[in-house]
Amino acid sequence: MRRPRGFTLVEVMIAAALLVLAVASALTLVAHGRRAHRSAEAEARMAENARTALDLLAYEVRMAGYLGRVPPGSNVDGASAVGTAAPASLAAGGGCVESLALDLHAPIAGADGAYAATAGVAVGCPPSPAGRRVPDSDTLVVRRASTSPTAAAPGRLQLESTRRAARLFADGVTTLGERGQVNDLEASAFYVSADSTGQPGYPSLRRKRLVGGTTPAFQDEELVAGVEDLQVEASVVGGETVADGFSPFLPLGSLPPGARIHAVRLWVLIRSELPEPLVEPLPSLAYSNRTWPAQIARQRRQLASRVVEPRNAGGPS
Repeated sequence: MRRPRGFTLVEVMIAAALLVLAVASALTLVAHGRRAHRSAEAEARMAENARTALDLLAYEVRMAGYLGRVPPGSNVDGASAVGTAAPASLAAGGGCVESLALDLHAPIAGADGAYAATAGVAVGCPPSPAGRRVPDSDTLVVRRASTSPTAAAPGRLQLESTRRAARLFADGVTTLGERGQVNDLEASAFYVSADSTGQPGYPSLRRKRLVGGTTPAFQDEELVAGVEDLQVEASVVGGETVADGFSPFLPLGSLPPGARIHAVRLWVLIRSELPEPLVEPLPSLAYSNRTWPAQIARQRRQLASRVVEPRNAGGPS
């Protein structure tokens, strides 16, 4: 009877080597799968952030210039140009810039590549949370009445309107009679900060927003983390049409004096929150009047844009 023969040392070593190769291949596949899943998740988050940012901005642009019961573009008692002294009864706190909320003749305004309410008029209140903004990003200012009527209340900037007249007030006292309608005044200055709340160095789309309280004031709030750039262009009514029925789109701050805005083009650049395991080459980007050079980085970026037509005939910027 033949005795069973065991494995030789060479056979054991070969089997061990094959097992190591199989495990290494499996781990490599798992690592590739995890990287692919992480990249797909980053792409999905960037797309969601871009959509959220554009939805927020588009809604404000679309409603800009709404003035309650009076037609858009009507004179409003108490309105004053940004940068000029506001009436004492209508002054807003927060230290941003005089009459930032009151320039209702310019429902859509802003500055090209600057932290300013319009060309040459800086926003005095610093960016939040750390006083840094992304260089060369635009500022977009939108002014309007709230879409729903409300009750008069002291401590809020409000608009009282009839079919023929409109006035701003902040003391809670109406004067236009039973036919008057009261809406809160909505005013926001959108900009890109170099930081997010609780995450230094990760950019965010933020705004200085008019709020009520003991007195009206501008308060900073974060809208979407990951927005690295905002660019805004406008097409004006009466210009030579070149595409899609619009005149050429121009950066805010370079529109003709007294121009009425026909459409607004918004651009947002999103940076991924999740770093890639390996550095990747990012191609150069050119849009609006902004150019980003090619980079080698571990965080992806995604560009998105939208054209919006204001419903209430935006005025000069």
